[in-house]
Amino acid sequence: MKCVKCGRNVGADGFCTCCGFDNKHVAKACNTANYYYNLGLEKAQMRDLSGAISYLKKALTYNKSHKDARNLLGLVYYQMGERGRAYIQWKNSARLNNVEENQANRYIKEMEEHPAIFEEINETAKKYNQALIYARQGSDDLAMIQIKKVLSITPNFVNGHLLFALLHMRAGDNVQAKTDLNNALSIDVYNTTARRFLMELGEKPSADGPEIVPAENLRPDNENLKNVRPVDHYEDPSKDTWKQFVYMLIGLAIGVIAMFMLVIPSVRAGANSDYNKLKQEYEETVEAKDSEISQLQEDKESLQAKNKKLKKSLKVYEGSDDEDSMYDLLIKATQAYDEGDYVTCAEELSNIDGDSLPTEFSQNLYNTMKETAYSTAATQLYESAQTYYNAYNYTAALEDVKAAYTYSDEDDYEVMYLLAMCYKRTGDEETATPLFYDIINNSGDSDLIRKSANYGLEVVVATAQEQAAAYAGTDTDGTDENSTGEETDNAEGDEDTE
Repeated sequence: MKCVKCGRNVGADGFCTCCGFDNKHVAKACNTANYYYNLGLEKAQMRDLSGAISYLKKALTYNKSHKDARNLLGLVYYQMGERGRAYIQWKNSARLNNVEENQANRYIKEMEEHPAIFEEINETAKKYNQALIYARQGSDDLAMIQIKKVLSITPNFVNGHLLFALLHMRAGDNVQAKTDLNNALSIDVYNTTARRFLMELGEKPSADGPEIVPAENLRPDNENLKNVRPVDHYEDPSKDTWKQFVYMLIGLAIGVIAMFMLVIPSVRAGANSDYNKLKQEYEETVEAKDSEISQLQEDKESLQAKNKKLKKSLKVYEGSDDEDSMYDLLIKATQAYDEGDYVTCAEELSNIDGDSLPTEFSQNLYNTMKETAYSTAATQLYESAQTYYNAYNYTAALEDVKAAYTYSDEDDYEVMYLLAMCYKRTGDEETATPLFYDIINNSGDSDLIRKSANYGLEVVVATAQEQAAAYAGTDTDGTDENSTGEETDNAEGDEDTE
């Protein structure tokens, strides 16, 4: 015995000769596993396959690396028609006991040399599960069709014979049900489910069980023609020509009637059956594809969310597209803040997503600088814009007041008014007009409301005059000149007021 801790040999007293680990409990578990393996082997030799499975599983509970128990369990599964489970047990045995003399390697090699076996395993599982679904839904006819296909692929599938018997019992065909149960018992002699069903049908199963039936004989019949009789005698039809003609007409009439009454309904029924089968397979395929597409879509959304999160984290530490990282921007903003350059500080802070900063210290530093730098920068930029505006440099004024508007509070209507005037002076009245209306409706400052109303009304009047002139087909040059003159007067009056 090998030590479970270091892999060295264990002494007779149960202690490892190298590390001194006590392996007595492990030895006891291994002995218990051997005990249950021997019981399982005895059951398997008696063809009590279900009982052998129970004992072999107990043996693997105490020692999962028990090579012989796992290999025998695979053989029992294989004998009961569950080749998929057998393959899994042998693969586990080969993995847990990687030695050349392990019989599982030979079993695996024999199966993998015949890929058709795995296709049969998949078809058996698929159709058996479909038969279970039909049986639970009460569609016994469809369930029988699926079970027949299962047993034609895997004749020694015990669970398939049991389900087939149960379906025949529900249909009232107890004779066929007994045949199915005996087929199951010919594989697993002491199967308790099959024996209980036989007792319910009033038949006492024999102690030794039925004889072993070859696998080919366990396949359900394929409804071949039976009781075909040869022709008894032959008559020469040349004796009575008129009789021949009459018989031909009668035979033709019978043939037509038989075709309409028997052949055509049978063909239609077969076509409907094939159609329903194809429809069912198509729906199963579509359902599987829809499920696969849904899973792929969920995976895609999950990966996109992870990618977005990683990009966000990467931007914090390294930046993106040749841009500075958030830490670099925070350092630049801190430097500008210490130098009293609040405009530059606010500009750097505006490029930082405060919620993405990973530490509480960096978020507190960001919020502290933002509170001071934004308000100070907004004031400085507003004063600079006012200076440019009074010097008729509206383009430069617009740049500063836009920045001031970004850093100022939402209810700072003085900045909003100067921004609207700069847009107006630079010819962008479409952007200026909503700002004037916002001041009129929400500011509550009578002076700003009056000045904004003058410029807002001016735009409305000019637009109405242009529409009226276009509608009447008249020349609007004089009107435009008056509007321009009025705008100049208002602008001069506004500048005087300021």
